[in-house]
Amino acid sequence: MAFVALEVLREEHRQIARLLDLFERLAVQGRRDGRLAAEPAAELLALFVHFADGLHQEREESCLFTRLFARARTVDERLALGKLCGEHEEERRALRSLSSSLLGAIYGRGGDLARFLAESATFVHLHRQHLADETRELLPMAERLLLPEDDAALLELYRGLEQGGPTPAVLAARIQQLSERLAPAGRGAASH
Repeated sequence: MAFVALEVLREEHRQIARLLDLFERLAVQGRRDGRLAAEPAAELLALFVHFADGLHQEREESCLFTRLFARARTVDERLALGKLCGEHEEERRALRSLSSSLLGAIYGRGGDLARFLAESATFVHLHRQHLADETRELLPMAERLLLPEDDAALLELYRGLEQGGPTPAVLAARIQQLSERLAPAGRGAASH
């Protein structure tokens, strides 16, 4: 059975991967310019905090993981879920570190910029590894353990989490706009 709730997570994983690409592009430009571009840096960090770590991980932790823990049949399945929760915590710690050096990096303080660039590389690595782990472990496990009625229940829980925030279409448009603003020199939006 194709679970729509899992397709939502897969699409969010693709969006998060795009954000990570943009974050790397921002870091390259910041290293070249000696400071971060304020608007895209703040927008990217806001999207990581409120979308990737916020809405997306809330869908996983509060909705999907809860059901999977209830349906898990083996210790290995439960351990895999615990490992993924631990990875979420590592990402949160990395985000807090990035946030603490962001303003100085935008301002152009060399130490803050260097710290932000090093922390951004760590964050990107952690997050890419986590996306790979979820693709390899979480989603196949969910397809094995979930029941057909879980799909509708998860989608209803997802809708509750979306209240008061931007729609998926608005998030996709914001990511596209960031991609255009951070396009490498000589490349416009039309050359994508």
